[in-house]
Amino acid sequence: MPQYIKFIRGSILQGQLEALNPATKYTATEIADQNTLLRKIMRKPHSLIIFSILASLAIPVLSADTPLSLPDRLAALRTTIAIDHGKMVGTGAATLINAGLESQFVLIGEDHGIAEIAHFSAAYFEELANQGFTTLIIENGPTVADALEKTLKADTGVAGIAAFNKAYPVATAFYKWQAEAQFLARIAKAAGPSFHLVGMDQELMGASKYLLDQMAEQPLGPLAKSKVEAFRKLESDDYRRASESGDPRELFMVKIKEEELVALQKLLTTPKEMPALAMLNSLLESRSIYTKNMTPGQGYSSNIQRARLMKQYVTSHLTLAPAQRMLLKAGAVHVFRGYNPLGAGSREIGNYLAEYAEGHGQKSLHVLVLASKGKQAQFAGIGRASAITEIEKVDTKSSMAGVLPFFAAAKEHKDWSLFDVRPLLGSAKSLANGDSSVQGMIQGYDFVLVIPEGNATSDL
Repeated sequence: MPQYIKFIRGSILQGQLEALNPATKYTATEIADQNTLLRKIMRKPHSLIIFSILASLAIPVLSADTPLSLPDRLAALRTTIAIDHGKMVGTGAATLINAGLESQFVLIGEDHGIAEIAHFSAAYFEELANQGFTTLIIENGPTVADALEKTLKADTGVAGIAAFNKAYPVATAFYKWQAEAQFLARIAKAAGPSFHLVGMDQELMGASKYLLDQMAEQPLGPLAKSKVEAFRKLESDDYRRASESGDPRELFMVKIKEEELVALQKLLTTPKEMPALAMLNSLLESRSIYTKNMTPGQGYSSNIQRARLMKQYVTSHLTLAPAQRMLLKAGAVHVFRGYNPLGAGSREIGNYLAEYAEGHGQKSLHVLVLASKGKQAQFAGIGRASAITEIEKVDTKSSMAGVLPFFAAAKEHKDWSLFDVRPLLGSAKSLANGDSSVQGMIQGYDFVLVIPEGNATSDL
């Protein structure tokens, strides 16, 4: 019997001994034998209320609704999604669309290089773009994103993106892939004239050529102009060597010494040179993130710097357009609400927008999309076609191990499985049963979409 029940029961019994008849003498045996004593007490009519209290304390209440396990809950919550002629259909489609329409920010966290994920993202975001979500935030640098926006607004579509990639190889992250370029073109068309593309990441390591070309077009002093021209030639030579070896460490952004860029920075001082200075600062910041990432022991520092940069870029846009409803598509860990599951973890753009929305009385929606098996495209080196690899298997040691119960719940189904995680949030800890990765997954995303088998997207 729980200690608090023993205490309350003993107190009530003692009170009954006094209330029944102070003159009545009870033997030590009767007092010790509470069952015998209760029978004597119950002979008194006014003891019925007290008995009811005791009974409720002594007998545990058994609920008819026994809590379901996580597998049972997921089975009950499972709906389906499919893409039919570019449109999202299935039993879960309306729920997902409505959840998006109720939100200020809708974020998709993905595994890159899988065609089905790009097709789903296009169909889903297209629905929302038609309803006023005109800003798309992508995992690219702001300068390159501006260039892609101009291309898309010129209505050149996928062909325009392909032409940009040909002129500036390794400048766009992920949008050298066919399905991803189609995704951008579809969202731009659905959003119409108000479409705005926001780059929230560092510039990709091969974007130096585009940055230097743009700087060269700005009004510069003679010394600064000479320096930029020297850098452009050096960048061309570095890219040739990187293409021969495939090694990204040969690229200008990584190879150039920081002090050489700082020397140019000191030459850009006049108001008319501020646009060029902004591009140079972006180059310096991107270089810092990459060099840290390539230095043993500095991976966490690189990731924290990158996460902070994402928040700063998005904040700058929110300051200019606070009322805009925004779509965001990025790697799964970036979209995570709370500390993401990478090593020591970091609080990234997904968590930032969740807090921002809540502070403004708004909502953010976080959707995880993964394929449980199949093929995906991956970077294979500078000047190389994308490699087609097996989708990395998730196990208990993986950073995304928390998705395993969702994979298990989807395993026997051939169609895509959509899980609305929101009803599980209040029970995340108990449902996870001590598994912090599962608890984090329930708290990190609102919906989880499991594609049973993915296919690699192709290069443009």
